[in-house]
Amino acid sequence: MISLKKTLYIAALTVLPIPSLFAAQQLTAEQADKLQSFKEITVRGAFYTDSDYVQAMSHAADKQGAASFYITTTNISPSNDTLRIVYAKLYKADAPQMEQKAETLSQYEGVYEYPKRKALRLEPFDIVRVRGYFPNEIIVNQSIAKEAAKKGAYAFFIDGRSDIGSNQQITAYLFKKDAAERKLQPENAIPYDSEAGQKALALGGESAMQVERPGFYSPSSFNEQFYAKKFNNQVIDTPTLTEEKKAVTSEATTITAPETVAAKAAEQKITRYTVTLGDGRKIQELNDATAAKMVPFDTVKFRGYYVTDQEIAYNAGKRALDKGAKYYHIARIAQDTSGPNVTVYVDLYR
Repeated sequence: MISLKKTLYIAALTVLPIPSLFAAQQLTAEQADKLQSFKEITVRGAFYTDSDYVQAMSHAADKQGAASFYITTTNISPSNDTLRIVYAKLYKADAPQMEQKAETLSQYEGVYEYPKRKALRLEPFDIVRVRGYFPNEIIVNQSIAKEAAKKGAYAFFIDGRSDIGSNQQITAYLFKKDAAERKLQPENAIPYDSEAGQKALALGGESAMQVERPGFYSPSSFNEQFYAKKFNNQVIDTPTLTEEKKAVTSEATTITAPETVAAKAAEQKITRYTVTLGDGRKIQELNDATAAKMVPFDTVKFRGYYVTDQEIAYNAGKRALDKGAKYYHIARIAQDTSGPNVTVYVDLYR
């Protein structure tokens, strides 16, 4: 979801499946991280869509002798909501590789804690939920690591937490040292059930490869429900600090969840930010990279004062659903030159 609090918008677009008229090609964030850029440039203009400023940057990169480029940020002018300043790094065809620095991982109870970017690439072998009173993050990590160690985990990743009265429930995924790579959807995968997705599948070849694939995982999140079923998830109650002092042993009590049937890989699908209305209708938000590959059937805008990102998303999703859209993309948010109101531009997709 686009952040209201940010004035710079990260663009992580990949090369479009349609052959480009320009030589300089756009890199993904992962590709750019591996190469050394030789220059950074900006382009300014009235860009109404993401593809407009991608093409403009490709032209500019050509003139600088670059073989490829990576757009880092775009800045929307507060005085003109159609004017954007786009920043990018440029790369030569023979750009040298970046030196890979050794990754430093935190360790608790002999078990490593994986960052999200690493955990999402790997297949977990189990999932645990620890419930109790955790006054600080160190105790959270130690509690999870203790349970992970019991299961022979090499590493863990804390993915979610929820409040239950004065306690918290922490959800974490566990990994073996030789964990297999997950089959990830492209970050900019086109929704299978969209008009653009069906057209790309009909074209076949490289175009079809840009569409969501059954059985592949979301590149931005774990599907907790899927893994809870797959591993017959358990909830582990940890004693409170007071109880822990009184207890003869600090062993946790295990409560087995209702028996479930292991889920099939086909149940996995990409997970996007979803707006749910009071009447039960739902709609998903597309990221910049996916929206750049699709053609909207309509665009709406609305203006008002919104405190949170969720308020903007809810209002965007409601208007999109009322127009018969399956997906929406917040193209830009323009701040009023005087006053706290913003104008939100939303592209709609079937």
